[in-house]
Amino acid sequence: MYDVTLLPCAQKTLLKLPMTLYAAVVDALEDLENYGADLQEPLVRYVGKGLREIRVTSRDGLGRAFYFFMKGRRIYVVHILHKKTDKTPPEDLELAIKRMKTVKRNEA
Repeated sequence: MYDVTLLPCAQKTLLKLPMTLYAAVVDALEDLENYGADLQEPLVRYVGKGLREIRVTSRDGLGRAFYFFMKGRRIYVVHILHKKTDKTPPEDLELAIKRMKTVKRNEA
């Protein structure tokens, strides 16, 4: 088992998702908690700089949860979004990377 922590901002976004998308993200986060680094594409994709994304689909659309690994089987989910375009908006990716760097700096 892995210790999965959602940042408060990610938790807030999760709660605002449409119900079927919320359920799909929660299921994927449970898989992340159980299997961690063993999860592979198509559910998980490496996006660079140590950041990965969980990719989910539901009746209400596409969702993404950006996360990274820390020592001791800890995982931080730093950003969640309801994806409305084919490509993840660069500002969402930049925000996730910024939050990851902040957590790493504070946990060092």
